[in-house]
Amino acid sequence: MPAGLVRRWGGLFLVALAARLLYWAFVTPDWVPRSDAHQYLEIAGNIAGGEGYASRFPQFEVHASAFRPPLYPALLAPLEWAFGAALWPERLLNALLGAAVAVLAGILAARVGGRRAGVVTALAAGVYPPLLANDVVTLSEPLGLILVLLALLGTLDDRPVPAGIAVGLLFLTRPNAYLLVVVLAVWLALRVHWRRALLLGGTALLVLTPWVVRNVVQVGTWRPTTSDGLTLAGVYSPQAQARGQFVDPVSDDAFDDSELRLAQFDESAWSGRLTKLAVEGVGDDPGYVFHMLERNTASLLELRPSYNEPAERLDGRNLPFRDRTLPVFYVVTVLGIAGLVRYRRVPPVWLVTASVAQFVLLSLVLVSSPRLRAPFDLLCCIGVGLLASPRVAPGTPIAEPRPQTAE
Repeated sequence: MPAGLVRRWGGLFLVALAARLLYWAFVTPDWVPRSDAHQYLEIAGNIAGGEGYASRFPQFEVHASAFRPPLYPALLAPLEWAFGAALWPERLLNALLGAAVAVLAGILAARVGGRRAGVVTALAAGVYPPLLANDVVTLSEPLGLILVLLALLGTLDDRPVPAGIAVGLLFLTRPNAYLLVVVLAVWLALRVHWRRALLLGGTALLVLTPWVVRNVVQVGTWRPTTSDGLTLAGVYSPQAQARGQFVDPVSDDAFDDSELRLAQFDESAWSGRLTKLAVEGVGDDPGYVFHMLERNTASLLELRPSYNEPAERLDGRNLPFRDRTLPVFYVVTVLGIAGLVRYRRVPPVWLVTASVAQFVLLSLVLVSSPRLRAPFDLLCCIGVGLLASPRVAPGTPIAEPRPQTAE
């Protein structure tokens, strides 16, 4: 890392890291991985043990799987190999990733609003409780945020190849990142040149292709993940609509159908069956989509904190701490939106906001648990930094539109 970056941002990185270590030590010292966090560790352990990218879920035996994106378990695998079931190395890795997110968000904010905006953003993201909660457990959110920020910085600098690599790696980290490449490509096409947009998209596709080929050969699907069916059925199937909330197709008796259970031994076929259930559910009651939009909006904005409690327990969050710090969420959200509105005429803010908006839209339509809200939380921290800036002007040069003849 360049010495200048270390001098400017090293102290803020240490502040963010210290906040995560303190949260780990005093808020979640006895955390035990469950659900998604457990599955990431299991896959990492199988990679480390020579089983390849394999998991028991949703079956009973270890099998080649595409249910989870591969990059985060692959990152954990060397730690599983070196330290076994110690768990602290994986938690420390996430704390380091989370501290890096705070710094990268500060760098992005400084590019838009100047040094003060960057420092305030890094401090806000460094100590913000909703982000801290993701960064001391084995979940992929901090890695995903790093890749989003790198993709945004690369796009703003008119560096489509690094931005495309970041987006491609994001495809291998989050199952719902596919719209981001559209947002970034449109930005480059409109402000730089359409060929730069194609270069970004093509680079992302090249990064993703080996994983898709592997899935075709070992899992029998061209899709990057096989989790879409579970999510869709858990939200929109007739079984879920009868409850008015998410219902887990694996563990809930409402899905105790013999044919569906047998389909779990073929992830691709199982995902297809679940998707078909969801489509049938929406076809029978299209208005249910608006019910989910209302419910998920209340979850996203913590208007009904009780909606989030089951997901927060699964994700290992400390609910008493969440309740005590919930007012901080409301304050940061209001101030952050105010800062973004203040900078609404600055083009880079359009790109950052649109990039986060597509994540928010998918959450509102599907699942809107607090940890999936991380891009929105980070955007609000950036908005807080911009609100603290003394001027509404770019901090350092941003890539300017190119003439259409330039190459």
